[in-house]
Amino acid sequence: MRQRSDVVVVGGGIIGSSIAYRLASEGVQVTIIERDSVGNHASGYALGLLNPTNEAGKIEILNHRSFKMHKEMLDVVQEESGVDAQVLRMPHIELALDESEIPSLMSEVDRINEFDEFSSRWMEPDEIHKLEPRISKDIYGGILVEDVIMLDSYNLTLATAQAAESRGVEIVLSEATGVVYEKDRAIGVQLGNEEISCDSVVLALGPWSGTASLWTDIDIPIVPQKGEIVRVEGFNPPLGFHLHGNALGSSCSVVQKADGATWLAATSEDGRGFDMTPSLAAMETLSQRGTRIMPELESHQLVLHTACMRPVAADGEPIIGGVPGKDGLFTATGTGGKGILMGPVIGKAISDLVQHGITDLPIEEFSLERFTNQSD
Repeated sequence: MRQRSDVVVVGGGIIGSSIAYRLASEGVQVTIIERDSVGNHASGYALGLLNPTNEAGKIEILNHRSFKMHKEMLDVVQEESGVDAQVLRMPHIELALDESEIPSLMSEVDRINEFDEFSSRWMEPDEIHKLEPRISKDIYGGILVEDVIMLDSYNLTLATAQAAESRGVEIVLSEATGVVYEKDRAIGVQLGNEEISCDSVVLALGPWSGTASLWTDIDIPIVPQKGEIVRVEGFNPPLGFHLHGNALGSSCSVVQKADGATWLAATSEDGRGFDMTPSLAAMETLSQRGTRIMPELESHQLVLHTACMRPVAADGEPIIGGVPGKDGLFTATGTGGKGILMGPVIGKAISDLVQHGITDLPIEEFSLERFTNQSD
């Protein structure tokens, strides 16, 4: 283990790995500290959907920038790492499963078409069934978006981390126990009785970010959100679309991935702490939602059922930037279910801040300061 690096990144999920990869690509010496193993938690169990069109608001620009960066980087990180991220490009259909959804979905078409990397149009039910007759007959139309990207989130995280290693990043499997300061400047990370000295520290601890509040003298308001995904037998012939709709009152994705299985995703449950045990209730819920979209799923056998914890901030938005009152200390967390999508753009934003103290990416609204200002 190095005794010193330019930057120490605490956390080896997709966010930490993306930050380290970006920094290393620009000649910075980086060490990643990971308690368990790379991609062992939410980054390894996420659906792996890259679709920036499904969320409007202040995060929209960052999501689209990150999508473009993914397209530029995917081949590179796979080649550098030798890891196949199982990338598929496919159309997305946002289904209207209730008649009341038609106006709001129709209004989304123009918003989506404003972004040059996507084209979108409204489709009537008969048009949808011509494309995929196995979709439920009980629909009211939907939006076709061409094209989103589906990949394996664990393989992408591993590819990013190993590509970072090929550029000089050291990954240390150990538990960080604190940040070392000189006055109010971060100058190292404690690993039990050992220490790595550095010029900057980045905290990318995902749902465990709240525990770092003890290291920063400021509350990092992140809580874990439990998310579960069910994989069942694939379709024959394969399903060539990512389908999504508000089924039985909650959102649900149905997609057949490169591993051949059909994924039903995902539940969201707050207030369960760090309970990562897959539940029978979630499996039944996802089965019911998936069957509402694709009735044939009722006869498909279970392949795998997974659960993980997502990092969610108090206001539901990510936290990206410097830690107030601490020079050389940065945090990147709170991405919820968007971590895989946002990896590249957060990697660039934090790399910019670490090296230059400024970034051209619009992250001002996602600063940790927004919470400290509320309490003033």
